[in-house]
Amino acid sequence: MIKRMTLLSRKEGTSTSDFRAYWSGCHAQLALCLSGITSYTQNRVDKTLWRSSEGPASFDVDGVVELCFENDEVMAEAQRSAIGSQYIPEDEPNFLRGWTLCLVDHEDELKEHPGVKVLIAATLNPEVSRTNFKAAILEANEAHTPRALVSFNWTNKSAKRERLWAEPVSPTALVALWFKDIAQAHEAFRAESSFVRKLAGLSSRAAAYLIDPLVVR
Repeated sequence: MIKRMTLLSRKEGTSTSDFRAYWSGCHAQLALCLSGITSYTQNRVDKTLWRSSEGPASFDVDGVVELCFENDEVMAEAQRSAIGSQYIPEDEPNFLRGWTLCLVDHEDELKEHPGVKVLIAATLNPEVSRTNFKAAILEANEAHTPRALVSFNWTNKSAKRERLWAEPVSPTALVALWFKDIAQAHEAFRAESSFVRKLAGLSSRAAAYLIDPLVVR
């Protein structure tokens, strides 16, 4: 299974409600015309729970697309089609300012879970390995009761659109967590929490987003 996670920022002057309406309406219907999609989720950012810094040293994200394909060949064929190579890129500037694609290695079950979803985007420091980062996040999760469900996605390739802005540095890791309720999600990312301490020490930029997921397929 091949998974793409694309960071989106909405077009300047576009309200959050208009951005979401266009994304889930006209644009989603166009994306569903791509052949070979096995799952499609729109992770809509409700709130930034925590970020490592303000301004240009942090990510600018209003949503994250998760698209899955059966294999590389199927995905490549979809990208080469008129829909993938022309119609979708032409439609994106109608509601987007920024687009940053991450092709990821995933360690999840490719499904949504019950509870409140949080998505962490983090660019790891050069000396930090995937193994060390994963161990640190799982250790931070142990400090919370009940523990969140956790799944890891690791960027192995990134891309940008010629007509749109892109993040100057792509995230190395995109981590999904599902908490029992919204209060626990807030508690997990308060100042000096175990998650915040680990992320601040291991990454050059990071943010945690409260997500309203829309499963399209």
